Amino acid sequence: MDPSQGKPSRIGAYDIVDVIGRGGMGTVFRGNDPRIGRAVAIKMLTAAADDPDLLIRFYREAKYTGSLHHQNIVTVYELGHQDGVPYLVMEFLEGRTLEAVIGSGQAMPIAEKLGIILQVCSGLSYAHKNALVHRDIKPANIMILPDGTAKIVDFGIALLGGSRLTKTGHVVGSLNYMSPEQLSGNVEVDARTDVYSTGVVLFQMLTGVLPFDGGSTAATLRRIVQDPPPRLSEYLADCPEELEAILHRALVKNREERYGSPEEFAADLMRVHQHYMNKAVGETLLRASEALHRRDFTSARQQVLAVLKTTPQNAEATELLRQIKLGQDQVQQEQQVLHLQMKAEEAFRKNHLEEALQYVEHGMRLDPNGTVFPGLRDAIRKAQASAAEYREAVKRAEAALRGGDLEGAKRLVEKAQAILPDDAAARTLAAQIIARLDHQLQEQKEADKQKHFAMAVNAAEKGMADARMLLMLGQVREAIKAVDHLEGEIAQLPERWGDQFKVLKKEIYDKRDELDRAATMEMPNPTETKTMEMEAAFGATMVTQPGPSVPTTIPEAAAVQPGMSTDPGTLAPLPRTEQFEQTAPDLLYPKRETTRADAAQVAPELQEFLQPEPARFSPSKIGIGIAALVVVGVVAWWAMRPGATTQGQPKAASGGAVAGYTYAEINAEPWATVSAFSPANGDAANAVGQMTPLRVKLPPGKYTVTLQGPSHELKQLEVTVSAQGGTSAFATFKKPDLEKIVGKD
Repeated sequence: MDPSQGKPSRIGAYDIVDVIGRGGMGTVFRGNDPRIGRAVAIKMLTAAADDPDLLIRFYREAKYTGSLHHQNIVTVYELGHQDGVPYLVMEFLEGRTLEAVIGSGQAMPIAEKLGIILQVCSGLSYAHKNALVHRDIKPANIMILPDGTAKIVDFGIALLGGSRLTKTGHVVGSLNYMSPEQLSGNVEVDARTDVYSTGVVLFQMLTGVLPFDGGSTAATLRRIVQDPPPRLSEYLADCPEELEAILHRALVKNREERYGSPEEFAADLMRVHQHYMNKAVGETLLRASEALHRRDFTSARQQVLAVLKTTPQNAEATELLRQIKLGQDQVQQEQQVLHLQMKAEEAFRKNHLEEALQYVEHGMRLDPNGTVFPGLRDAIRKAQASAAEYREAVKRAEAALRGGDLEGAKRLVEKAQAILPDDAAARTLAAQIIARLDHQLQEQKEADKQKHFAMAVNAAEKGMADARMLLMLGQVREAIKAVDHLEGEIAQLPERWGDQFKVLKKEIYDKRDELDRAATMEMPNPTETKTMEMEAAFGATMVTQPGPSVPTTIPEAAAVQPGMSTDPGTLAPLPRTEQFEQTAPDLLYPKRETTRADAAQVAPELQEFLQPEPARFSPSKIGIGIAALVVVGVVAWWAMRPGATTQGQPKAASGGAVAGYTYAEINAEPWATVSAFSPANGDAANAVGQMTPLRVKLPPGKYTVTLQGPSHELKQLEVTVSAQGGTSAFATFKKPDLEKIVGKD
């Protein structure tokens, strides 16, 4: 197999992972030793068959390098062959070549650059002590590992002792890094050649250019052999004179004037390196201190560790590292305290009070002098007390709800929600209470509706009854007002009430129209008019006297009105009427007297609203009444007989009798019973116990009338009866308590 044409899967005992690089003489692979799991670099010499000298050099490298064990020299593990092609197994180095570092333009402190050269000098010194001269020191053969370690590689053209591996005049090495003696080909090279090449690498690292590069091979050869080394100050500002002198000695043409070994070169460089290191360490520690002040502990720690890596005994760096550690611990504690505070506050917001209190107690142990946790602890304890109050309020609200005390339950659940507004228990209970209250409200609305209906029925019944009474008394205008006031109540009632109301209203308005028509008719003769007035005012009774068939009118009053003619022929007969003229029976609202048997069936709290039972007259009382009427009739006849007047005027009645028909009309709203008249003149006593409306015949004078309303309410009216006609009085009582009738909720 030709390794140059592809990647073999295995070389010797090693698994091939990847190709690291290819060259004219061979290929370098990255492999893995499966026996111990170690990464290795395998250099396979593919051009050995065409160049026997190259094969010898390859074996020399394996032999010489395999005996070297130094931290700045690559380690060789094994030499082997596969398919006739030799390979060398070496340490696999993670990192970059110094050539790649220089080519990247990466900024690097002078102290770090000098430190790399010092490591190269250390590796070369070890190789020289083992009689091995590298002869090809250049940036491409120096590996820089991630931790800053420098490793020398590729001892393929190394010279052991004073032996030559090349023919006279054959130049081996990299031109720009070769010493003048290497170019001659007739001088045996020694350790000073490696010193020269190392000086060229240092000049290139410090300035970025090669000291003797002429642009072409011939010009470069001439400058290496003839030109003195250029001064560092031409490229490097603030270059120490000591470093200028050290580098000039390392690059001198005459190797006798050059450093004799890498140790001597490194000794002088160490002083300059220490100067730069002290300066760099001071700057690094200053930056670390500033980072510590900013509490940027990560940056401060990295810089201090970099100082301690180069100067492990640096006391200032050690103290800074201690302060950084304390600061990191403090920050860690602060972060932990802050974390506990956040967890406690979160648990507090979620009402997980026990959990929140545990976080607070832990935080107080970490930060005993803090001010946050004590206040949070007090708030949590207060919340715990509120939670207990909340639970008690919810418990009592549930009990009140079960007991039907909705208002009490509502107050308690509102109290609970004021403590913990977002708790589900109170919200659920509040929803239940609201549902129950809504149901109760609907029931109340229905009850109010029924109550209002009952009140409207009562008002309609009372109003229609009053209207009928006013119509019966001939007070048509007042009856019209009464029915007009009932429009609103009737509108709330079923249709049958409206029908009844329309019938009553029509009856009243028909009566009004009848009266209006009568008023427009031709007035009757004076005799008829007087007779009608007497009939309307006194309720005259017509009787038949013995003798000629002449109708005689005997008024029920005790005397004849002044100016009234006593000629029987001038008196028109009047129909006999009672004190109160009864109308035809009401077909819509038939009047029904309440008997004692009926009253016994009414609830006690409603009996006070019953109309009083009408007075019953015994046979003896009836006889007395008839006798009184006969006497009155005789007196009236005697007063109106011929010759009973003087000069055309009626003769005054003996005993001071009041002339004419005088009366008092008593009315009440909604109704009342006459309980007393004072003084009791005439037949006033007969009115006691009677219901209003009531017309009572009374002699002229002043009276005090005592009325008892439907709720046992008493009122007194002052009534003055004039000498002619009558007067009316009106009292208003509180309406019955309908709640006692329809039921109180």
